Amino acid sequence: MSLENIKELLSKFNWEYCITCGDNKYYSSNYFEFKKNMVYENVYKFDDNYYKNKTKFIKIDDLEYKIEYLENITKYIEFILTIKKDKITGLATRDDLEDYVSKLRKSSIFVLCDIDDFKKVNDNYGHPVGDQVLNILGNIIKENIREKDFAGRYGGEEFLIIFDTDNVEIVKKRIDKMNKEFNLRGKNLNLSFSAGISFYVENKTITETIKEADIALYYVKRNGKNGSIVYSKELDESFTK
Repeated sequence: MSLENIKELLSKFNWEYCITCGDNKYYSSNYFEFKKNMVYENVYKFDDNYYKNKTKFIKIDDLEYKIEYLENITKYIEFILTIKKDKITGLATRDDLEDYVSKLRKSSIFVLCDIDDFKKVNDNYGHPVGDQVLNILGNIIKENIREKDFAGRYGGEEFLIIFDTDNVEIVKKRIDKMNKEFNLRGKNLNLSFSAGISFYVENKTITETIKEADIALYYVKRNGKNGSIVYSKELDESFTK
């Protein structure tokens, strides 16, 4: 086997590669382009596909070649992500949410959403319809967040969305837009949700941030539901009444 045979074989599998032999390096044309965006350790994303950087060593005519190649592992990644997702909503599970927030180290905005009068939906139409309602909101959330944001089912009919931004005005507009869409897709079920919004910054704990979002959510529930509000200290008093 020659160097050209190795290149040909790697190209046949559509693998981008870097071959090193002594001081010489040989690259496929898109190797560096594919390695621009690392999403996990040693895993890169390019055009909605995931690639794992693998390394092999081979000896040809007493020369040792180091072959680094990018293998497409998109189907494997999608399978793993599917396992982790909540089956009804398609969002992250509570465990995944807790794992994510435990590693959070940058300013973010937390939004705690709760479907209004969800018990009535289950009581009047049955749990299969209730599951459809959860799925509708899950899809709306997925459609309205970015890849760097995070969302999951917090429990029951509660959802937690973490926006990777400190612009609360944009977040509130996005949440209110989701609520309108939820009502439209609910047909005759008169669906809506209430949402509490809070800031996470370095000098606060995650527990405190979620509590503040919960206080804001409780305020909306006590004052007509079907809306959102940003936490402020003035809301603390209403929470204790």
